[in-house]
Amino acid sequence: MPIRLGTVGPVGFDDFNPPTWLECMRRLGCRAVQAYRNPAAGLSAGQIKELLASCQMPCDSLHAMYGPDCDPSNPDEQARRRAVENLKDEGRLAIELGGRIVVVHCSDAKPQGAGIQERRQRINRLKKSVEELGRFGQSVGVRYAFENLPPTHPAGSDVAKLAGLLAEVNAPFTGICFDVGHANLSGDPVSAARDAGKNVIYIHLSDNTGSGDEHKMPGHGSIGCKAVIAELIRSGYDGTILLEVFYPERRLNELIAAGFDRKLAELLKRC
Repeated sequence: MPIRLGTVGPVGFDDFNPPTWLECMRRLGCRAVQAYRNPAAGLSAGQIKELLASCQMPCDSLHAMYGPDCDPSNPDEQARRRAVENLKDEGRLAIELGGRIVVVHCSDAKPQGAGIQERRQRINRLKKSVEELGRFGQSVGVRYAFENLPPTHPAGSDVAKLAGLLAEVNAPFTGICFDVGHANLSGDPVSAARDAGKNVIYIHLSDNTGSGDEHKMPGHGSIGCKAVIAELIRSGYDGTILLEVFYPERRLNELIAAGFDRKLAELLKRC
């Protein structure tokens, strides 16, 4: 499959009107969408499909819910099992929406930090979850992409360790969702892309200045996005490069008027 641009598809949020917002992203060159829903909105699969269908772009994936109820590295075994069951439900929803990839956060955020013992527990729990979700994914035909995260997360922020964990477990239908912005917050994103290697099955692309997960358009921060994407492509990646950007429609229309679609096309071409 040729590399294509995709966009996050926010549904159920007051700040986004999916039909018009996604149309802006389509005009910027996006050709696929990843469903990203607000659980509090209580939308059914049918309602989500209807909101996404208006943009005339296929849904290729789902960003799973995250937090304590979907934390696959939770040190509490009962909570971890509940999280795995919830993530299985996310896999079923992804298929219903037309997608075959579920992006998963490896752990819940812990801004206050986590000790060495908890981190070790979490790695062991995450291994079990990867194995279980891989078997389930193989049975239903959906892949689980474990996302590298900012340093505030006690599991998943180190790409090399995440790649090593996946290699050790060797579960089918699992891989990495490489988040360029998160990699920049944790160190050198080009080196992280090299560490991820052939484990990458999905890409989240956004820019930032290193001060936070700002979800800026490529070129609007300090990341050398072209070099990062080029490294991922050299490793054999040939799927969707998803713009995980949440600009308001007014800003998107300004970019369209300024010809930013040509800059995005050039970014892919140079990579």
